[in-house]
Amino acid sequence: MVNGKTIAIATAVTAAVAGLSYIAYFDYKRRNDRQFRRKLQRNRKKAEKTAQKVSTLSLDDINDQALELLNIVTKEKLPETPEEKEQFFLAQVSRGETLCGAGPAGYTEAACRFYQALMVYPNPVELVMIYQKTTPDEVFKLVMAMMAQEVRLKQSRYYDAFPTPDKFVSIRDKNKLAGNKAKTGDKEVVTPDRGLFATKSFGAGEIVYEEEAVVSSLLPCAQNGQFCHHCLKRIPGAKDRVEEAQVESAEATEEVTEEAAVEPAEEPVKDDDEAKAEEVEEKADEAKAEEADEEIEEEKVSEEKTEAVADAEAEIEAEAAADADETKEVEEEKPKTYAEVASAEPTPEASAKTSAALSCDKCDEAVYCSEKCRQDAYDGYHQFLCPSSPSAREFSQLVQQSHELAPILIAKFFGLLVDREKKKELARALGIAGETTEADKYSTWEHIECMRYLELMPTASDAKILRKLCDIMMHSVPGLVEFVSSDRFTMLKGKLDYNSYAVHSAADVSESKDVVSDTMRDDRSANAVGTALYLISSHIAHSCEPNVQAVFEDGTDKIAIKTLKPVAKDEELRIAFVDPSLAKADRQKLLKASYRITCACPKCESEVAEEEAVNSEEPVEEPVAEAKADEAVESVADEVAGEEGEITEEEGEVTEDEASENDDDFEDEEEE
Repeated sequence: MVNGKTIAIATAVTAAVAGLSYIAYFDYKRRNDRQFRRKLQRNRKKAEKTAQKVSTLSLDDINDQALELLNIVTKEKLPETPEEKEQFFLAQVSRGETLCGAGPAGYTEAACRFYQALMVYPNPVELVMIYQKTTPDEVFKLVMAMMAQEVRLKQSRYYDAFPTPDKFVSIRDKNKLAGNKAKTGDKEVVTPDRGLFATKSFGAGEIVYEEEAVVSSLLPCAQNGQFCHHCLKRIPGAKDRVEEAQVESAEATEEVTEEAAVEPAEEPVKDDDEAKAEEVEEKADEAKAEEADEEIEEEKVSEEKTEAVADAEAEIEAEAAADADETKEVEEEKPKTYAEVASAEPTPEASAKTSAALSCDKCDEAVYCSEKCRQDAYDGYHQFLCPSSPSAREFSQLVQQSHELAPILIAKFFGLLVDREKKKELARALGIAGETTEADKYSTWEHIECMRYLELMPTASDAKILRKLCDIMMHSVPGLVEFVSSDRFTMLKGKLDYNSYAVHSAADVSESKDVVSDTMRDDRSANAVGTALYLISSHIAHSCEPNVQAVFEDGTDKIAIKTLKPVAKDEELRIAFVDPSLAKADRQKLLKASYRITCACPKCESEVAEEEAVNSEEPVEEPVAEAKADEAVESVADEVAGEEGEITEEEGEVTEDEASENDDDFEDEEEE
């Protein structure tokens, strides 16, 4: 019987002979067959032309080709389980490497295989960096173009899938609705100007929707131990650390003062203490003597009792004790009602646990309102930002020197982003992810990319903060250093400055010396304790005469959009970015400086019309005014002249009489 080893050897020998025979046949055909040589030359030239065509493709051609390839590969179904994804990934990468080795003719298909492998890899950024180093430049460009086209297609579908219908709002392009177009060369392009519109009617005072924050942070004035560092909620019973420090300092000063005042009077006090001690000892001796006499009398009485009486009393006491134990056991076994539990007074230890804040196990700076908040914060970002780490402490100092909260929010954002994706992947692996909507297909980063932002210039402090941020998070967030460039960091700051909201609280907040320069939408309707970013509410436009307002009814960073007046279906929601009670000039100045917008809301337009009406009142013509002024002067002069004439005439009459009397007297004197 032939064994397996012999069969294997025979097979290997047969394969070798067949290979040598093919090589000999190929060499014979190449040397002697002219048609075969021409065919080889045509294939070689075709491959060279393909390679040259791929290398000389313009960006538009690459994008068009990438779009065609994308439409093909999206029809292929991707695996769902982790095991299937791993096998699929290895198969696609192996196929892509083989196609790359075949030359330029296989570059197009190789790009498709590498792209499909990228779709199932858990860390796409890391795989892109590997592709850049290991694949031909033509293949890498095609893969990146396919990714860019996928982003564009996904963004075009974004506003159809988000927000979900249960929020009763939709994001629409106002220019498309109005038919406004801007010319770019020979084409007419619609410039996007999106806003948030109601999909149904609401009455005044109704809640349109509620939304959780993507990321939030306390303002320096609220970092006093009274507010949760995760949800920004006021912690019941928590005291202000600043006030406690001031009280402790004052008490310590008073104790030192009292000790200094008591020291001179120590010697006379000692004499009084000795006298009191002697009196106490005498009274104690007298009490001991009385107790001894009472014990002797009791012993005499007990000896007089008979043994029968003693036995009866013992039996009665035993029966009473047994009855008491049974009653106690029954009471302990009987379950307490909710009313009894609710009415029971809590112990001091329990009340301290419920009212006191929970602090981080490694530092005392971060406090939380519940164990859930503390755990969520640690899993998401506090493990990187805890001041117990020297690198995190240096990062915190750099942020304080910059007087900005944006770097803290960015660090929290990346930590939460990775944590949420890990939890999603774990839920899918365990089969507990549940139903997913079209909006769930978008990552948090893709939501952020659809927001508006302010174009900012990077600063020297930004570079230092970014380097330190990468140092503290690079080991836990793979690919962060390559992904977060200086431009992307500045862009994130611009998005936070334009879209963040001030989180209000009904609690009083003490003023802080640390003032931040971050911009946030704040209508000054209540005290601001923090700032937060929201996915839906970021698309609400400004108006000095808003129809909705941001409220925080549960005291956390969870926002609720509440109507200030009736809102009709398909009406745009508008909110005040600044205090609407300010004067128009002040509002316009703040909006221009913070958001680079010039408000043209009905309130501003009416105020402008009023100003123009006041300024456009026609002044009286100068000739008419001069004539009226001359007439007025002449009338006044005539009145004054008339009065003077009357007075003069009266005075003249009096003067003539007096003169005639004087003349008569003079004549009489002459006659005499």
